[in-house]
Amino acid sequence: MAYVGSSFVRELRSWKLESTGYAVTCVEAGLDPAWDALVEATPGGDLAQTTPWAVSRQRLGFRSYRITIMTAGQELLGGCLMYAKRLAPAWWVASIPRGPLLFTPESSAASAVVRAILASARRGGVRVLVVQPPEAAPALDEATISAGFRPGGPSVAPEATIRLDLRHSDEELLSSMSRGRRQDLRKALLAGFEVSQGEDIELFHRLHVATAKRRGFVPASRENLRAQWELLAPHANCTMFIARYRGVAAAGIWVTRFAGTVTGKLVGWDVSIPAPPHANDALHWAAIRWARTNGYRTYDLGGIDRRSAECLVSGGPIPEGFHHSSGFYKLSFGGTAMLLPRTRFLLLPRLADLALGRLAQLLFASAGGRRLTQHLRNG
Repeated sequence: MAYVGSSFVRELRSWKLESTGYAVTCVEAGLDPAWDALVEATPGGDLAQTTPWAVSRQRLGFRSYRITIMTAGQELLGGCLMYAKRLAPAWWVASIPRGPLLFTPESSAASAVVRAILASARRGGVRVLVVQPPEAAPALDEATISAGFRPGGPSVAPEATIRLDLRHSDEELLSSMSRGRRQDLRKALLAGFEVSQGEDIELFHRLHVATAKRRGFVPASRENLRAQWELLAPHANCTMFIARYRGVAAAGIWVTRFAGTVTGKLVGWDVSIPAPPHANDALHWAAIRWARTNGYRTYDLGGIDRRSAECLVSGGPIPEGFHHSSGFYKLSFGGTAMLLPRTRFLLLPRLADLALGRLAQLLFASAGGRRLTQHLRNG
């Protein structure tokens, strides 16, 4: 069933999950500070599961829905924000980044929550459901596997990253960097870059597009940046830093803030600007110091290749080419490689998954599949 207008919401507003007695409710997401506070207080809660993020995605053509599961005694068991987009007539793809969330310590609830989310997607006519469970919730990861979700789906959030512990002093953070990174940072600081927070969306987008063209990735759209800024910045959930040389903007970094963590999301660097190298080093260092000053505990340098992260965590041989990757650059800041829950997907109905699931895995892993994922993520 393809849904039109708000028919998805009307059909799923409230129903019972068979054989369990749990009540499932689905409503179109709107700004809700109480829900956002609950997400922030929940282990594994993420910005992608907050309502400002949901409303920002609505401006890009996504349908954003909040699904909650309650017990017969009105105890909130779990829930999530689900994002749906139509790729073709009657073909809706839905994603749940860093969700669903459990609001109870009972790990046995994970299976019921995943079944409720899956049933909601089926009722809404979703044909591909992509889920990336939150951190610190192994029961949810196991529940998605038990429900038949396959690994290798479109990446809706990084599966690995590099993080710095900001409880250390500036001196300790500097000493943990690689020798080369310290030298480059020193050069950047001596070069006279001026780094400050900015508000110019057009400027940052120009810098970001310049980097995308040079490196061959799909940039975030101007509309995406504007939607994020208008919805997240008023709630102190995003900001940008711009590095200028002799008054001219040369580079920028876009960061988000949530639950004690500042995350570097997007970068931009216009190499046509006559400026010394290492502007990005100055940007990251300014963002790190700003995050520490404002009481944040962690600086996340953004996603890296999962295979490389697995080798870093296990101590195994590093894949060829890693030393020339953005992951190597991020690691040189002295942080710790972190493995995050893997993205998984399921084709609906179940018979479609049995027949086409393996083919879908190959498609998502292809260059075309990865580019489609970038377009969906970047708006």
